[in-house]
Formats: sequence, C-alpha cells, structure tokens
Amino acid sequence: MVKEADNSSARRNSGMYARGVARREKLMDAAAELLCEYPFDELSLKIIARRADIPVGSAYHFYTNAAEVFSALAQRFGKELGERIGALYSGSSTDSWQTLFEEAVNRAVALYRANPAYCDLIIGSKTPPEIKLADRVNDERIGELFEEIISRHFVFQPFPKHKEVFFHATEIVDLLLSLSMIKYGVIRDDMVAEAKKAGIAYLREYLPRELIAKQAGNK
Repeated sequence: MVKEADNSSARRNSGMYARGVARREKLMDAAAELLCEYPFDELSLKIIARRADIPVGSAYHFYTNAAEVFSALAQRFGKELGERIGALYSGSSTDSWQTLFEEAVNRAVALYRANPAYCDLIIGSKTPPEIKLADRVNDERIGELFEEIISRHFVFQPFPKHKEVFFHATEIVDLLLSLSMIKYGVIRDDMVAEAKKAGIAYLREYLPRELIAKQAGNK
C-alpha cells in the first residue's frame, strides 16, 4: 500500500510539473504575441496572463512580473538560436571558416525575421537592461558554439582568450543588427552584410585566412 501511495504521489507531482511547464510556455507565447502589438512599458503580467488565458493568480506562481516573462523568453530564444546555428553545415558553407561564419549569421537573421517579437525583445531600441544582460549570456554560448563549429570542419588550435574573442565577434554582429533595428525598424540586408564583414574582420586578427580542412571521417 505504501508503494502504491508513493507511485500515486509521484504521478501527481509529475503531472503538476508538466502543467507548470505548459503554463510557463503559454505565458511566454502570449508575451511574444503582445510584443508584436505593444511596447514593453505597456505590458504587465496581468495583460500577459489574460492573453494566455491563465488566471493572474496562477501566473504569479511562475513569474513575479512581466520582466521575468521577457527574461525567460530571451533565454528560450537563446536556446532556439543555438539549435539553429548548431545544426549541420554542408556544401559551400564549409569552404572556409569565413563561409561558416556567414552561414551562422544567415541562420540567426532568418530566426529573427521569422519571429518579430525576438527582434523587439533582443535587439530592439527599447530592450530593457535585464534582457540585454540575459542576451550577453546567450552570446557567450553562441561564441563557444561557433568555435565548436569551426573545430568540426577545420584543424583549429585554441589561442589565448579564444572564448572572449568569439564572444566579441558575436557581440559585433549583434551590434550591427541592433543598429539596423534602431535606424530602420527592420534587419536590412545591407546591415547584415556589414555585420558579416565586421565580425570576420575582427576574427581575422586571431585566425589565419585559411585553416586546414578535416577529412570527412574526422569531423
């Protein structure tokens, strides 16, 4: 009987956890929708909960305010961006580390363009400081990921402060994309090109123009 009660309790706790995760996701989805319609300073947790069709009292079990929802949304974006950038590379994108970098930027831009809320949240002109801080953490991960991608395809030896350098390259791209959003309200193709050139020019200070390609079986 004790074992059955323990199993019942475990199933109940598991179900409660799953419902909690689902509600967090619904609140983030609602926040993303609302960001396409209203500025940050007009959105509250109450408004987000109403859009998500979740009682406000329940919403406070997961987030204390709207800023926490946006921070969680920024973290979710970082995960999605990492998955997108970390996917397999093939064809001409593997010709050099420069073409790998350009393809990584293309993938990031495609994700931004497919999700306008992310543009406003991460690189918009009114991005709150706490979101910028969360994005810095995301950029550190993306920098490390790009270094791993280079290592998949080329013989690469880490150099002093290599993690910092790849993080800076990621920040450079972010800066140019942010400037595009601030000046034009969209990510323009010419600004994407500038972001690629700036990032590659910076990395060339630390990487040779050509790296030895790995054999297919060694990638």
